[in-house]
Amino acid sequence: MSRRRKRRGVSLGTVIMLALTLLVTVGAVSLLSRLMGDTTVELDAGRMLNALSITDGLPELSLIDIPISISTGQPASTPAPGDQYHTDLPATMPPQITPAPTETPYAGGSFTLTLGGSICVDDAVRKSCYYSESQKYDFSELLSLIKNEMQSDLVMLSLENLIVPTAKVSSLIAPETIMSMLASSGVDMVALGFPQVYDQGSAGLASTVQAARNAGLSTLGAYTSQEDADNLRLVTLNNVQVAFLHYTQELSAKSTKAIRNDDVAYAAPLAEAERVNADVAAARAAGARVVIVSVCWSGTKSTPTKSQTALAQQMADAGADVIVGTGTGILQPVTWLTGQNGHRTLCAYSLGALVSESRSNGGVAAALLQLRIAVDGTGQVIFEQAAYTPTYIWRYKQDSQYQYRVVASDQTAPDGMSADQQEAMARALTNAQKFMGEASPLTLRVR
Repeated sequence: MSRRRKRRGVSLGTVIMLALTLLVTVGAVSLLSRLMGDTTVELDAGRMLNALSITDGLPELSLIDIPISISTGQPASTPAPGDQYHTDLPATMPPQITPAPTETPYAGGSFTLTLGGSICVDDAVRKSCYYSESQKYDFSELLSLIKNEMQSDLVMLSLENLIVPTAKVSSLIAPETIMSMLASSGVDMVALGFPQVYDQGSAGLASTVQAARNAGLSTLGAYTSQEDADNLRLVTLNNVQVAFLHYTQELSAKSTKAIRNDDVAYAAPLAEAERVNADVAAARAAGARVVIVSVCWSGTKSTPTKSQTALAQQMADAGADVIVGTGTGILQPVTWLTGQNGHRTLCAYSLGALVSESRSNGGVAAALLQLRIAVDGTGQVIFEQAAYTPTYIWRYKQDSQYQYRVVASDQTAPDGMSADQQEAMARALTNAQKFMGEASPLTLRVR
């Protein structure tokens, strides 16, 4: 009986063992990949299946015959400390951009101003306030009837007198008590520049400035030193910085000569375009949001002269927000001016004489300019209110001596005012309305 030859093949057990071996190998390779980090391990499954033929028998395979490829992706070197954590960063880092600091927004604010005409303590006014029993001057009643009209964040008037205690009083030199009267009436700032401001030399100017400051008043337009002149009158009113400047159009021959001899051009700044431009620019650079320019003109005309209009336009071109004039003794129109850059300027050419001995129709009428100005978050100046209070210089006799009082001419006549004086007050109101009426940007103030 012949023995049948057995065919070589792969038993079921062998196949199972090979499958288990393959699974273990794949698992080992997967674990190896994780341990090696960025190293790439690739298994070619097709080649492995081709290498294993169940029908042709089991090839003699070793571990190296199994197609496994290992790729590190980089030279085989030991990474520097920390490199294993940053291998994905570029060699050169882009520059870091730091945001530019943003400017703190401006909060803005609003404030009120009362600006008035000149106080002229000439002979008749001065004598009316002298009391022989006490041998003293008392001016406290001069503005008592309009005190309620001067309720603002800041009140500024002009004084056309000198205070020289060592000199004899006159139409130019007033008693020192005039300053305490201004302070008690609500005045905060007094403009001292006028044509005769240096007629008594440096001593007369210095004593005038000192008398005002002794009464608690801020001063401008007359300066005792270059440092004083360079010191900007910058006032913060309800979060708004406001600059005040004052100029004199023309000085008397005596003052001009004395200033030249003393070489003190700073003592009484003249209204010159170059000077105004520099001062307004300095005020803006110092933080002023609003610039008020006061000027004492020369002459007594009811309409602005060509030199006045030219100077006012130059002030508007320089960037002034408000121009307020005095020195003419009579009212002049109020109007808007437009500067070179489109800047709008409120120009009151002259508010007249608030106090004087004049009895002319034009001389007894004056006005208080009352403004409410706002500055918004962008720095834009807004005139929320532009109004005026017309005034009249009431003169009456008491104990054979004239007395002077300033009253609001649009209000009920005060007790004791005669019919003749009431008629004169009515004419003063008409005169004021002539300049502050329909053609004016101002409206009559509402109490």
